[in-house]
Amino acid sequence: MSPETLSVQVWNLLLRFRKTVWFRVTYLVLLGLIVPNLLPFTAGGLGCLVIILVPLAVFLVPYYLGERSVRHFAVNALPVILMAILVGGAQSTNLLLSQPLAVPLSSVPGPFASPTMALANGTVAPYHADPPQAFTFRVRLTTTGNGTPTDFRVFMNLTTISGLASYVTSNFNMSFSATPGNSNNTHLGTWYEYTTLNLSNQIYGYGFSVWDKDANWTFTNLDFGPLTAPVANFYGLFVYFTAFSMILPFVFYYIILFMWWYTVRQRASRTRMLGAEPQIPKEKPKPKVESAEPTKSEKASKAAAFTCTNCGADVDESAEKCPHCGAVFEE
Repeated sequence: MSPETLSVQVWNLLLRFRKTVWFRVTYLVLLGLIVPNLLPFTAGGLGCLVIILVPLAVFLVPYYLGERSVRHFAVNALPVILMAILVGGAQSTNLLLSQPLAVPLSSVPGPFASPTMALANGTVAPYHADPPQAFTFRVRLTTTGNGTPTDFRVFMNLTTISGLASYVTSNFNMSFSATPGNSNNTHLGTWYEYTTLNLSNQIYGYGFSVWDKDANWTFTNLDFGPLTAPVANFYGLFVYFTAFSMILPFVFYYIILFMWWYTVRQRASRTRMLGAEPQIPKEKPKPKVESAEPTKSEKASKAAAFTCTNCGADVDESAEKCPHCGAVFEE
Protein backbone atom coordinates (compact mmCIF):
# COMPACT_ATOMS: atom_id res chain seq x y z
CA MET A 1 0.00 0.00 0.00
CA SER A 2 1.42 3.35 -1.04
CA PRO A 3 1.77 6.22 1.43
CA GLU A 4 -0.73 8.27 -0.58
CA THR A 5 -3.36 5.55 -0.34
CA LEU A 6 -2.74 5.15 3.39
CA SER A 7 -3.09 8.88 4.02
CA VAL A 8 -6.35 8.96 2.06
CA GLN A 9 -7.75 6.07 4.07
CA VAL A 10 -6.72 7.68 7.35
CA TRP A 11 -8.31 10.95 6.27
CA ASN A 12 -11.54 9.18 5.34
CA LEU A 13 -11.57 7.46 8.72
CA LEU A 14 -11.16 10.81 10.44
CA LEU A 15 -14.01 12.28 8.42
CA ARG A 16 -16.28 9.39 9.35
CA PHE A 17 -15.20 9.64 12.99
CA ARG A 18 -15.98 13.35 12.99
CA LYS A 19 -19.60 12.61 12.12
CA THR A 20 -20.04 10.38 15.18
CA VAL A 21 -20.89 11.41 18.73
CA TRP A 22 -17.50 10.11 19.90
CA PHE A 23 -15.78 13.00 18.17
CA ARG A 24 -17.66 15.41 20.43
CA VAL A 25 -16.86 13.26 23.46
CA THR A 26 -13.17 13.33 22.52
CA TYR A 27 -12.77 17.09 22.37
CA LEU A 28 -14.83 17.56 25.54
CA VAL A 29 -12.53 15.16 27.41
CA LEU A 30 -9.49 17.04 26.10
CA LEU A 31 -10.98 20.33 27.26
CA GLY A 32 -11.70 18.78 30.65
CA LEU A 33 -8.00 17.87 30.92
CA ILE A 34 -6.71 21.24 29.71
CA VAL A 35 -8.84 23.54 31.88
CA PRO A 36 -7.54 22.38 35.32
CA ASN A 37 -3.98 22.96 34.14
CA LEU A 38 -4.84 26.63 33.61
CA LEU A 39 -6.38 27.13 37.05
CA PRO A 40 -3.07 27.40 39.01
CA PHE A 41 -2.31 30.59 37.08
CA THR A 42 -5.33 32.29 38.69
CA ALA A 43 -3.29 32.72 41.88
CA GLY A 44 -0.77 34.94 40.10
CA GLY A 45 -0.86 38.03 37.95
CA LEU A 46 -2.52 36.14 35.10
CA GLY A 47 -5.67 35.46 37.11
CA CYS A 48 -7.94 37.78 35.14
CA LEU A 49 -6.59 36.48 31.84
CA VAL A 50 -7.20 32.86 32.84
CA ILE A 51 -10.75 33.62 33.98
CA ILE A 52 -11.48 34.88 30.46
CA LEU A 53 -9.30 32.35 28.61
CA VAL A 54 -10.98 29.26 30.10
CA PRO A 55 -14.54 30.07 28.93
CA LEU A 56 -13.23 31.23 25.56
CA ALA A 57 -11.42 27.93 25.04
CA VAL A 58 -14.50 25.91 26.00
CA PHE A 59 -16.58 27.93 23.53
CA LEU A 60 -14.17 28.43 20.62
CA VAL A 61 -12.85 24.87 20.28
CA PRO A 62 -16.29 23.33 19.53
CA TYR A 63 -17.18 26.35 17.40
CA TYR A 64 -14.03 25.93 15.31
CA LEU A 65 -14.84 22.23 14.88
CA GLY A 66 -18.22 23.09 13.40
CA GLU A 67 -20.58 23.07 16.38
CA ARG A 68 -23.48 25.52 15.99
CA SER A 69 -26.19 24.10 18.25
CA VAL A 70 -26.98 26.35 21.21
CA ARG A 71 -28.22 23.35 23.17
CA HIS A 72 -24.96 21.49 22.59
CA PHE A 73 -22.96 24.52 23.67
CA ALA A 74 -24.99 24.79 26.87
CA VAL A 75 -24.52 21.09 27.66
CA ASN A 76 -20.82 21.02 26.68
CA ALA A 77 -19.82 23.06 29.71
CA LEU A 78 -21.24 20.57 32.21
CA PRO A 79 -18.90 17.60 31.54
CA VAL A 80 -15.97 19.99 31.14
CA ILE A 81 -16.72 21.52 34.56
CA LEU A 82 -17.08 18.09 36.16
CA MET A 83 -13.85 16.73 34.68
CA ALA A 84 -11.96 19.93 35.48
CA ILE A 85 -13.05 19.77 39.13
CA LEU A 86 -12.14 16.09 39.53
CA VAL A 87 -8.84 16.37 37.67
CA GLY A 88 -7.94 19.66 39.37
CA GLY A 89 -8.57 18.15 42.80
CA ALA A 90 -6.40 15.15 41.95
CA GLN A 91 -3.56 17.36 40.69
CA SER A 92 -3.59 19.55 43.80
CA THR A 93 -3.66 16.51 46.08
CA ASN A 94 -0.76 14.90 44.27
CA LEU A 95 1.23 18.14 44.31
CA LEU A 96 0.87 18.49 48.08
CA LEU A 97 1.45 14.87 49.05
CA SER A 98 4.47 14.54 46.76
CA GLN A 99 6.42 17.13 48.79
CA PRO A 100 8.97 15.23 50.89
CA LEU A 101 9.63 18.11 53.28
CA ALA A 102 7.75 21.15 54.52
CA VAL A 103 8.25 24.36 52.58
CA PRO A 104 9.92 26.88 54.96
CA LEU A 105 7.53 29.64 56.00
CA SER A 106 8.58 33.24 56.46
CA SER A 107 7.04 36.62 57.09
CA VAL A 108 6.49 38.98 54.19
CA PRO A 109 6.87 42.77 54.57
CA GLY A 110 3.44 44.34 54.57
CA PRO A 111 0.46 45.01 56.81
CA PHE A 112 0.94 41.70 58.67
CA ALA A 113 4.61 42.17 59.47
CA SER A 114 6.31 44.61 61.80
CA PRO A 115 9.46 46.21 60.36
CA THR A 116 11.32 45.45 63.59
CA MET A 117 10.62 41.68 63.66
CA ALA A 118 10.98 38.98 61.01
CA LEU A 119 10.24 35.26 61.08
CA ALA A 120 11.93 32.77 58.76
CA ASN A 121 12.54 29.06 58.15
CA GLY A 122 9.31 27.95 59.82
CA THR A 123 8.92 24.18 59.42
CA VAL A 124 7.40 21.07 60.98
CA ALA A 125 9.09 17.70 61.31
CA PRO A 126 8.21 15.05 60.45
CA TYR A 127 6.17 16.39 57.55
CA HIS A 128 4.62 13.02 56.58
CA ALA A 129 3.68 10.82 59.52
CA ASP A 130 0.87 8.84 61.06
CA PRO A 131 -0.22 9.89 64.55
CA PRO A 132 0.35 9.41 67.42
CA GLN A 133 3.83 10.81 67.00
CA ALA A 134 5.82 13.80 68.20
CA PHE A 135 5.69 16.73 65.78
CA THR A 136 8.17 19.57 66.26
CA PHE A 137 7.53 23.06 64.89
CA ARG A 138 10.52 25.41 64.59
CA VAL A 139 10.95 29.01 63.45
CA ARG A 140 13.71 31.63 63.67
CA LEU A 141 13.10 35.16 64.93
CA THR A 142 15.31 38.07 63.88
CA THR A 143 14.88 41.60 65.22
CA THR A 144 16.39 44.93 64.20
CA GLY A 145 17.56 45.64 67.75
CA ASN A 146 19.18 43.58 70.45
CA GLY A 147 16.83 41.51 72.56
CA THR A 148 16.51 38.33 74.58
CA PRO A 149 14.20 35.39 73.82
CA THR A 150 11.95 36.36 76.74
CA ASP A 151 11.36 39.83 75.31
CA PHE A 152 9.11 38.32 72.63
CA ARG A 153 6.33 35.79 72.51
CA VAL A 154 6.38 33.49 69.50
CA PHE A 155 3.31 31.40 68.64
CA MET A 156 2.61 28.40 66.46
CA ASN A 157 -0.82 28.87 64.90
CA LEU A 158 -2.39 25.48 64.16
CA THR A 159 -5.61 25.20 62.17
CA THR A 160 -7.56 21.93 62.31
CA ILE A 161 -9.82 21.34 59.30
CA SER A 162 -12.52 18.86 60.20
CA GLY A 163 -14.90 19.49 57.30
CA LEU A 164 -15.34 21.41 54.09
CA ALA A 165 -16.16 24.61 55.95
CA SER A 166 -15.37 23.65 59.55
CA TYR A 167 -12.05 24.59 61.10
CA VAL A 168 -10.61 25.55 64.47
CA THR A 169 -7.46 27.64 65.02
CA SER A 170 -5.34 27.23 68.14
CA ASN A 171 -2.29 29.23 69.22
CA PHE A 172 0.57 27.52 71.07
CA ASN A 173 3.32 29.41 72.86
CA MET A 174 6.75 28.43 71.55
CA SER A 175 9.87 28.35 73.70
CA PHE A 176 13.54 29.04 73.18
CA SER A 177 15.19 26.12 71.39
CA ALA A 178 18.08 24.73 73.41
CA THR A 179 19.98 23.50 70.37
CA PRO A 180 23.74 24.07 70.04
CA GLY A 181 24.60 27.36 68.38
CA ASN A 182 21.25 29.00 69.06
CA SER A 183 21.77 32.67 69.94
CA ASN A 184 20.27 34.39 72.96
CA ASN A 185 20.37 37.67 71.06
CA THR A 186 17.35 37.98 68.77
CA HIS A 187 19.23 40.46 66.62
CA LEU A 188 21.49 37.59 65.53
CA GLY A 189 18.59 35.19 65.03
CA THR A 190 16.96 33.04 67.70
CA TRP A 191 15.25 29.68 67.16
CA TYR A 192 11.97 28.82 68.85
CA GLU A 193 10.26 25.43 68.86
CA TYR A 194 7.13 23.65 69.98
CA THR A 195 6.55 19.88 70.19
CA THR A 196 3.15 18.23 70.39
CA LEU A 197 1.77 14.71 70.51
CA ASN A 198 -1.90 15.67 70.37
CA LEU A 199 -2.51 15.34 66.64
CA SER A 200 -4.89 12.99 64.88
CA ASN A 201 -5.50 11.94 61.28
CA GLN A 202 -7.12 15.23 60.30
CA ILE A 203 -6.04 17.95 57.90
CA TYR A 204 -3.85 20.58 59.53
CA GLY A 205 -2.55 23.96 58.50
CA TYR A 206 0.12 25.84 60.39
CA GLY A 207 1.84 29.20 60.57
CA PHE A 208 3.81 31.34 63.01
CA SER A 209 3.45 34.74 64.65
CA VAL A 210 5.45 36.88 67.06
CA TRP A 211 4.44 39.64 69.48
CA ASP A 212 6.82 42.13 71.06
CA LYS A 213 4.54 42.47 74.13
CA ASP A 214 3.56 45.92 72.92
CA ALA A 215 1.51 46.72 69.82
CA ASN A 216 3.59 45.08 67.09
CA TRP A 217 2.87 41.72 65.46
CA THR A 218 4.44 39.75 62.64
CA PHE A 219 2.81 36.78 60.87
CA THR A 220 4.14 34.24 58.41
CA ASN A 221 2.21 32.81 55.51
CA LEU A 222 0.32 29.53 56.02
CA ASP A 223 0.76 26.01 54.69
CA PHE A 224 -0.69 22.54 55.10
CA GLY A 225 1.08 20.33 57.61
CA PRO A 226 1.86 18.04 59.13
CA LEU A 227 0.30 15.67 56.59
CA THR A 228 -1.43 13.08 58.74
CA ALA A 229 -4.84 12.75 57.03
CA PRO A 230 -5.73 10.06 54.46
CA VAL A 231 -5.44 10.86 50.76
CA ALA A 232 -9.23 10.85 50.36
CA ASN A 233 -9.57 13.70 52.88
CA PHE A 234 -7.16 15.90 50.96
CA TYR A 235 -8.80 14.99 47.67
CA GLY A 236 -12.25 15.94 48.95
CA LEU A 237 -10.95 19.26 50.26
CA PHE A 238 -9.20 20.18 47.01
CA VAL A 239 -12.23 19.15 44.94
CA TYR A 240 -14.25 21.56 47.06
CA PHE A 241 -11.74 24.38 46.51
CA THR A 242 -11.50 23.64 42.78
CA ALA A 243 -15.28 23.72 42.41
CA PHE A 244 -15.36 27.22 43.88
CA SER A 245 -12.55 28.37 41.60
CA MET A 246 -14.55 27.18 38.57
CA ILE A 247 -17.64 29.27 39.32
CA LEU A 248 -16.44 32.57 37.86
CA PRO A 249 -14.93 31.19 34.61
CA PHE A 250 -18.09 29.31 33.73
CA VAL A 251 -20.34 32.22 34.62
CA PHE A 252 -18.37 34.07 31.95
CA TYR A 253 -18.86 31.08 29.64
CA TYR A 254 -22.63 31.27 29.80
CA ILE A 255 -22.48 35.05 29.37
CA ILE A 256 -20.45 34.53 26.18
CA LEU A 257 -22.90 31.86 25.04
CA PHE A 258 -25.87 34.15 25.64
CA MET A 259 -24.22 37.00 23.71
CA TRP A 260 -23.49 34.68 20.77
CA TRP A 261 -27.03 33.26 20.80
CA TYR A 262 -28.58 36.72 20.95
CA THR A 263 -26.36 37.99 18.11
CA VAL A 264 -27.28 35.03 15.89
CA ARG A 265 -30.96 35.46 16.69
CA GLN A 266 -30.92 39.16 15.85
CA ARG A 267 -28.99 38.55 12.63
CA ALA A 268 -31.50 35.92 11.54
CA SER A 269 -34.36 38.27 12.35
CA ARG A 270 -32.85 41.06 10.26
CA THR A 271 -32.22 38.64 7.40
CA ARG A 272 -35.85 37.56 7.38
CA MET A 273 -36.99 41.16 7.42
CA LEU A 274 -34.69 42.21 4.58
CA GLY A 275 -35.41 39.14 2.47
CA ALA A 276 -39.23 39.41 2.60
CA GLU A 277 -41.12 40.96 -0.35
CA PRO A 278 -42.61 44.35 0.45
CA GLN A 279 -46.30 44.18 1.06
CA ILE A 280 -47.65 47.08 -1.04
CA PRO A 281 -51.38 47.58 -0.52
CA LYS A 282 -53.45 47.77 -3.67
CA GLU A 283 -55.01 51.11 -4.43
CA LYS A 284 -58.73 51.17 -4.16
CA PRO A 285 -60.45 52.36 -7.34
CA LYS A 286 -61.49 55.94 -7.08
CA PRO A 287 -65.22 56.53 -7.31
CA LYS A 288 -66.35 57.90 -10.65
CA VAL A 289 -67.26 61.53 -10.54
CA GLU A 290 -70.34 62.14 -12.61
CA SER A 291 -70.26 65.38 -14.49
CA ALA A 292 -73.56 66.89 -13.56
CA GLU A 293 -74.88 69.67 -15.78
CA PRO A 294 -76.30 72.70 -14.02
CA THR A 295 -80.01 72.58 -13.50
CA LYS A 296 -82.39 75.20 -14.75
CA SER A 297 -82.67 76.75 -11.32
CA GLU A 298 -78.83 76.96 -11.11
CA LYS A 299 -78.76 78.56 -14.54
CA ALA A 300 -81.46 80.95 -13.46
CA SER A 301 -79.59 81.81 -10.28
CA LYS A 302 -76.43 82.44 -12.29
CA ALA A 303 -78.40 84.45 -14.80
CA ALA A 304 -80.06 86.43 -12.07
CA ALA A 305 -76.88 87.21 -10.33
CA PHE A 306 -77.24 91.04 -11.04
CA THR A 307 -80.18 93.50 -11.10
CA CYS A 308 -80.49 96.71 -13.12
CA THR A 309 -80.74 99.65 -10.76
CA ASN A 310 -82.61 101.70 -13.35
CA CYS A 311 -85.55 99.41 -14.12
CA GLY A 312 -85.13 96.53 -11.65
CA ALA A 313 -84.81 93.86 -14.35
CA ASP A 314 -82.53 90.84 -13.90
CA VAL A 315 -79.32 91.24 -15.87
CA ASP A 316 -76.57 88.73 -16.73
CA GLU A 317 -73.21 89.40 -15.12
CA SER A 318 -71.51 89.74 -18.48
CA ALA A 319 -74.00 92.32 -19.85
CA GLU A 320 -72.70 95.84 -20.49
CA LYS A 321 -76.15 97.47 -20.66
CA CYS A 322 -79.65 96.58 -19.57
CA PRO A 323 -81.57 94.72 -22.29
CA HIS A 324 -84.85 96.23 -21.06
CA CYS A 325 -84.18 99.91 -20.53
CA GLY A 326 -80.89 100.28 -22.34
CA ALA A 327 -79.04 101.74 -19.36
CA VAL A 328 -75.27 101.37 -19.64
CA PHE A 329 -73.54 99.71 -16.65
CA GLU A 330 -70.39 101.09 -15.14
CA GLU A 331 -67.52 98.60 -14.69
